[in-house]
Amino acid sequence: MTEVNVTEFRRGLKKYAEMVKKEDIIVVSNGKQIMRITDPAKNKVLRMKKLRGIAKTDLDPEDILKGRLAEL
Repeated sequence: MTEVNVTEFRRGLKKYAEMVKKEDIIVVSNGKQIMRITDPAKNKVLRMKKLRGIAKTDLDPEDILKGRLAEL
């Protein structure tokens, strides 16, 4: 996980866009975390892990995700 100041993040946006594929990026302003940038593919795996135990095991993970997103 990399922590970067908001000003530096703005200056090096392209660099951090590539970096986020490998690790999370925490953007800080005045010493406080204002955002966390993560790779969407990693988030998909984490969301699926949260569903474990809720859904039937014979369902396709994509169908489970679609159903959960439809509830929002």
